[in-house]
Amino acid sequence: MICIDASEHSTRVVEWTAKHLRADKVTMVHVYNYQMVHPSLTDVDRARREHAIQVGKDLLNQLSHKASVAGMKVDELKLLAPDEGAAKYIILKYVQKVRPTVLVCGTRGMGAVSRAFLGSVSDYLTHNCPCTVTVVN
Repeated sequence: MICIDASEHSTRVVEWTAKHLRADKVTMVHVYNYQMVHPSLTDVDRARREHAIQVGKDLLNQLSHKASVAGMKVDELKLLAPDEGAAKYIILKYVQKVRPTVLVCGTRGMGAVSRAFLGSVSDYLTHNCPCTVTVVN
């Protein structure tokens, strides 16, 4: 399983996975970026959510294509909704459900202080996932 976001680090994650794990079954996962504006603004909110979903699908397709060019077949694209909190919690819940052998994610290069105060998705997944987690720098 590969976790991606909209950062340039995701391209490195895809390239690393294609080089080192290309023969494995690969699921590419992305939690789309969306926060409700206000419950009373349903039309605006619906449009924002639809836009966020489309951006997420486009990102998955773009990085899946890069994987294909690098010689790796992506078996499944999974777009996860951010309805239950931060991306790290949503990814962990999905990992617990599908039980991949390996989870590959990237790092944005935060220092120890930033990780301590802000938290890091890769740091959280490394400490909480029930599978092997590979963090690509």
